[in-house]
Amino acid sequence: MTTPDTEQATAISVPRAAATILLLREVAAQVEVLMVRRHANLAFMAGMWVFPGGSLHAADSSDDALALLDLDAVTRRMNMLDLQGGAMTAKQAAGLVFAACRETFEETGVLLAKTSQGEPPAASMIEQLQTQRTAVSKDANLFIGLLQQHSLRLDLTGLAYWAHWITPSGAPRRFDTRFFIVRAPAADLASADTGETVDSIWMTPSALLEAAQRRDMPISHPTQCNLHDLQTTLTRYHSLDELLSAEASRSVMPILPKMFRDQDRTTIVMPWDATYATSPGEGMIATDCGALAALPSRIVTDR
Repeated sequence: MTTPDTEQATAISVPRAAATILLLREVAAQVEVLMVRRHANLAFMAGMWVFPGGSLHAADSSDDALALLDLDAVTRRMNMLDLQGGAMTAKQAAGLVFAACRETFEETGVLLAKTSQGEPPAASMIEQLQTQRTAVSKDANLFIGLLQQHSLRLDLTGLAYWAHWITPSGAPRRFDTRFFIVRAPAADLASADTGETVDSIWMTPSALLEAAQRRDMPISHPTQCNLHDLQTTLTRYHSLDELLSAEASRSVMPILPKMFRDQDRTTIVMPWDATYATSPGEGMIATDCGALAALPSRIVTDR
């Protein structure tokens, strides 16, 4: 499925698996999404507003981790493909879901879990667990122990597979990122962790896109594309519940932009650009880019 240029193949690095969640809520008939701002001193996307998420760790795909979620729900509702276009194993797919939930807890304090009785954990328990976020961010294994200690399992109710983006082969840091969407728990205590993230905010996708256009909020191009996709999708439905139900089995195409440099300019070409197939760099054909196809197909910067 990937088609790297022969002369560049040796320079292409394998992207690191990652996962992120678009936490959604409905306020006064408007759907808002949670964004967090990354610390200015971080090596990757410093100071940017992002969806909570991060890299997959070995612990996320361990037997102990997978025992804490509904494996059948992942394989039944989320048709995830690997970078070669083959179906992911249930263990691989569930590991990414577990990583997304763990990172969301670390960076926002929002815990997508339920008790052994199938009920949401009490607000007092969630508040108590906030003190463990820093420790979990330093050791992914601790999240498993935290859930086990309090007899909690991940709650995948309403969680849907939303998008799949891969960093261009020319980038110094590459990620193979899966995006999920879900309604935020009613008792969430969303707040930045003050380590990787320094601020958090709930805003509508349209308001975030306007802020990015005014340059009031630094938001990366892939994140803006996902916000645009979310906003466009929202216009088709009357409520958040309707959106989550309709998109539960969403067909997700991998998006791998191409990036190349010419003298002092950097050009990023999206899969829906007419010249994508003939542009230099590792590529992946996307047969249906949905709402993204209405966006500009290339970005040119003087760097």
